[in-house]
Amino acid sequence: MNPLRAGEGSVTYEKFYRLNKPLYRSESGDLINFSYETAKIDPNRELDFFAMGDLRLYFQDNNAINYSFQEGYIHYNGYSYKVDVGRKILDWNQNEKYWSLGYLNASQAFTLLSTEEEGVTGAIFSKKNGPFEFDILLSYLFIPQVNPAIDFKNGDVQSKSDWVRLPPKKTVINGTEVPIYYKIADYKISKIVLQKSLGGNLRYNWAKGGVSAFAVYKPENKLRANASAYYDNILLNKVIVEANPTVSHHAYYGLQIFQSFGDLQTRGGLSYVDPNARLGKDIPIYSTAERKTFTSDFFTINPRYDKEAYSHMSANLDRKYYILSLNYIHLLSKNIRASDDFFSDTIKWKRALGGSLTLVFNDSLRFLIDLKYDFARFDNIIKSEISYNYQNQVRVSLGLEVLKAPEDSSYWSYYRANDTLYSSVGFYF
Repeated sequence: MNPLRAGEGSVTYEKFYRLNKPLYRSESGDLINFSYETAKIDPNRELDFFAMGDLRLYFQDNNAINYSFQEGYIHYNGYSYKVDVGRKILDWNQNEKYWSLGYLNASQAFTLLSTEEEGVTGAIFSKKNGPFEFDILLSYLFIPQVNPAIDFKNGDVQSKSDWVRLPPKKTVINGTEVPIYYKIADYKISKIVLQKSLGGNLRYNWAKGGVSAFAVYKPENKLRANASAYYDNILLNKVIVEANPTVSHHAYYGLQIFQSFGDLQTRGGLSYVDPNARLGKDIPIYSTAERKTFTSDFFTINPRYDKEAYSHMSANLDRKYYILSLNYIHLLSKNIRASDDFFSDTIKWKRALGGSLTLVFNDSLRFLIDLKYDFARFDNIIKSEISYNYQNQVRVSLGLEVLKAPEDSSYWSYYRANDTLYSSVGFYF
C-alpha cells in the first residue's frame, strides 16, 4: 500500500491600497485567501487524484466570498494510455495564459491582471505512439467562469470586484435621464451546465522540439446575458431590463511549433476563435432565442459574435539567478466590437509585446517585474512584486500594478483608474 502523500496549503492575508479612484469601487480592501493543492500525480500509480483551489473572504464587503476550483480530476494510468476525468487545465495552447485570453481554459479572474486559469470539465483520453501524442476531450458538463461575480439587488447590478464592468445605471428618454432597473429572468441550472464539448490535440515530437495542432468545440467560458427591456412610466418611472443568462458555444483551433535551444524554450503559433461555427445537428450551437436582439427608442441590445484570429510567440529562459520571458501577440482579424458594447468587451490585445524578469537573489528573496505594451492602442501595463519566503513557512510580499490606456477604444480604458499597491503575508502548511 502506498502512503498518502501530503499536499500543500496556505492562508494569506492581503491588503490593497488604491492609488486613484476607479469608476466603480467596492468596499473590499482586506481579504483572507485560503489555497490548497494536493500532491502532484504520481506516474507510478495506476489510479491517482489531483486538485487545487482557492477561497477568498472579504472583510469590509459583508464578508463576501469568492471561490475558484481550478483543477480536480481522477487520473488513470493504463498500460498504453491515460485517462483524466474531472476538471483539468489543458496545455493545448500554452501562449494563451500569459495574455489571459480565456478561450480554452477559463480565467480565474480574482483580480484584473491575474493570469491564473481554471480547467475544462470532462474526460480527457491521452495516448503516446512513438513521436506522436494525442488527447481527446469529451464532456457533457460545463462549469462557467464565475469570477468576477455579479449580483442583482434592488434593481442594481453589483459585484464584489472593483474591476468588473457593470452595465449603465441610467438611459435618456426624450432628453431626460431615466434610471434603469435590472432583474434576472428565471432559468434552469440544467440548461447552463448540461452542455457538450468535443476536442482533440495532436503533437509530433522531435529532438528538443515538435509541432502540435488542436481543435475544440465547447461553450464559451463566460456566460452571455441577453436581455429584453421596456419603459415603465406608470409605477416605477424606470426602464426595466430583464437579463437572461445564456450559454454560447464556439470553435477554437490552432497550430503551434516549439523548440528548445539549451535553456531557451521557444514557442510560436496561430489560433482562431469562431463563435458562429456549427458542429452537426446533434450539438446545436445557438437558437434564435439565444441570439435575440432588442431595439427601442431608448435602448438597444445587440450582442456581437465576431471571429478572431491571433498569431503569438514566446521565448523563456530559466536560469539559477534569473528568469526571462518574452511574449508577443498579434490580432490578425479585424476588431469590430466596440469598448462600450452592452454585452461584450472589445478584444484585449491588438499588437502587444510583453516581457517579464524574475531576479532570484537567494532561496528566500525574489523580485518580479512584468511589462505589457500594445503598439496599436498604446496600452501600458506594469506589474511588479518583491517577496520574501522564510523557510517555506511564511511569505511576505509587496506589489504594484499600474495601468495606462489613453484610447477610449481600448479594452483597458474602463479600468485605467485601477492602479493598486498591495501587501500580503502568507502562512504555509
